[in-house]
Amino acid sequence: MVEFCEKCGGMMLPSKDKDKKILVCNSCAQIKPLEEDFIDSYTFHTEISHPPGEEFKNLEKMKDWKKKFT
Repeated sequence: MVEFCEKCGGMMLPSKDKDKKILVCNSCAQIKPLEEDFIDSYTFHTEISHPPGEEFKNLEKMKDWKKKFT
């Protein structure tokens, strides 16, 4: 399900504010509470980011990791 901001028409994206699940406008940051009926329609996840090249500091670790998946 996709919802759009009443203020600017931008796409509302799911987010969390403490323990509450909310929708936040991608353009103007307008916040709207997410209705209980629609919470299951959205997927919430946490993305961990790191600088490129920081995956492996050591070539041996990379070889070991690669062996696990081949």
